[in-house]
Amino acid sequence: PVYTSKETNLLITQFDGKVIEDAGVIKMDFLGLKTLTIIRDALRLIEENHGVKIDIDTIPLDDIKTLELYQRGETNGTFQFESAGMQKYLKELRPDKFEDLIAMNALYRPGPLEYIPNFIARKNGREAVKYDLEAMKEFLEESYGITVYQEQVMLLSQKLANFTKGDADTLRKAMGKKQKEVLDKMKSKFVEGCKSNGHDPKVCEKVWTDWEAFASYAFNKSHSTCYAFVAFQTAYLKSHYPAEYMSAVLTHNLTNIDKITFFMEECRRMGIPVLGPDVNESLYDFAVNQKGEIRFGLGAIKGVGENAVIAIIEDRTAAGPYKDIFDLTRRVTSKAANKKCLESLAQSGAFDCFEGIHRAQYFASDAKDPLPGIERASRFGNAMSAQQSTMQDTLFGDDHHDNVAT
Repeated sequence: PVYTSKETNLLITQFDGKVIEDAGVIKMDFLGLKTLTIIRDALRLIEENHGVKIDIDTIPLDDIKTLELYQRGETNGTFQFESAGMQKYLKELRPDKFEDLIAMNALYRPGPLEYIPNFIARKNGREAVKYDLEAMKEFLEESYGITVYQEQVMLLSQKLANFTKGDADTLRKAMGKKQKEVLDKMKSKFVEGCKSNGHDPKVCEKVWTDWEAFASYAFNKSHSTCYAFVAFQTAYLKSHYPAEYMSAVLTHNLTNIDKITFFMEECRRMGIPVLGPDVNESLYDFAVNQKGEIRFGLGAIKGVGENAVIAIIEDRTAAGPYKDIFDLTRRVTSKAANKKCLESLAQSGAFDCFEGIHRAQYFASDAKDPLPGIERASRFGNAMSAQQSTMQDTLFGDDHHDNVAT
């Protein structure tokens, strides 16, 4: 049974989400991540600034610089590992391989959080690695004897109690959804299977009890690995191309003033200046100039429309930097950059790159010249546009710009 919706042209099933799989339909969850767009934009900036095209999916997962960033806990702005608590544990753990990050991603959740100190102590040799049964070593060795993933339970149930792969998957689902009735039925099968393989029944009872407690927070390794992989990509970019990466992070947090402030402070800690907008350096979003400094984007300025920003950047790219405000209004039409737009640019400091004039002077007038600088520049731009549209020369010809500017 299906039905239609105003939100999409696709047909939607009428089966309830909880029973869709029982009806034989494959159910998938698709997660949209802003982080993926941040990575894309950082890669674009890196290619533009350094001429380096990075295939982010093939970066080395044993990259020393990236692992050292995790060891220092400098993960602000990266994916999944940026909380204060996680940073504290990373400094203690000192991860030296990608698998450590997968485990931490799975452990740093309500429930398994209590196992993190043991995990760290065992990793660093301060606590002995123990196994309830020696046969468990094969699948628990990577996590220092601590059951971290659902997959470990599935593999151990097959090895210890002769569960089929189907039984193991049923056990995983029952644990994940806390289906006590299913777990109770499977317990006897587990204990009997362990006995037939010569394992101590009392120890097997303990293992099952531990698994039941583990069920409330069990996390699947495949999921944790994917998260850790995306996290590692962000840390790789932050450690190797810090300015470009943090520029992309700032762009995608622009609407949140608290986050912008937080990430600007992180940039300062990293020694990367974050400068205001500049008509000769800024792009639409945050970008990195030739000195490796981050510039605010022109698109962030209130009162400056998208069309104006595009026109300013396109002309600058084609004909070079602007010499002064009159040069800008001569080259960019008033339709794209009107008087209100010019005022907003001046107030934001985007004209501060023009030497010999303070931003206040754009709004000041005096007895000799009652027109403020912005008004004169705007009128000059309109006059130039009118001249070009009518294809008529003026009395001053090419010298008109210099005389008005003076």
